[in-house]
Amino acid sequence: VIWKLVQCSRSKREKASRVHEVIIFNELGEICAAVHMRNSSMGSQKPQVSPCCNTHCSLRNVAKIVEQIDRAVYSIDLAIYTFTSLFLADSIKRALQRGVIIRIISDGEMVYSKGSQISMLAQLGVPVRVPITTNLMHSKFCIIDGFERVEEIRLLRKLKFMRPCYSIVISGSVNWTALGLGGNWENCIITADEKLTATFQAEFQRMWRAFAKTEGSQIQLK
Repeated sequence: VIWKLVQCSRSKREKASRVHEVIIFNELGEICAAVHMRNSSMGSQKPQVSPCCNTHCSLRNVAKIVEQIDRAVYSIDLAIYTFTSLFLADSIKRALQRGVIIRIISDGEMVYSKGSQISMLAQLGVPVRVPITTNLMHSKFCIIDGFERVEEIRLLRKLKFMRPCYSIVISGSVNWTALGLGGNWENCIITADEKLTATFQAEFQRMWRAFAKTEGSQIQLK
């Protein structure tokens, strides 16, 4: 009984600490960019955010997304129209090195656009699928450790015990580009809301199945 009470208390504290945040990108985000550039370490793979009085700081906002990706334990499912951010690409590579299973859905025209990090990740073995249509795959969302996906991985690997993790979804208007993250007026929501993460995970699963025939085709054409 005591152990059950301890577990219940831990569960409540954990849920209370889970992220629910709106990130706003606007014209005020780059005011401090020059200062951060001078203070950052050369070749650093993570945004180095020194104490900053700018509440709209773009680098700090990017660091919040990187923080969630760095917490991924089992899976990252990313649906993104344009992806050129080196900081975010490096965080995906770190997850890949940790053994996190990554899948990407993108737009066929954007996979090989100038500076795209998607083709680079595909060369590292990340499966990429795109729709065969003239319509755009314009979604921008990322599910980290989605419950359905984690359970799928557990069954695939025949695991009895799983390391602690919880589902996160990152979604909004922003593309993962320098302009989107540090120039445009954009928004992004990071949340552990179970209903929202489940809805986004279900849509990713649906698209992943629908685009199954395109996996690898874009890579071979190049």
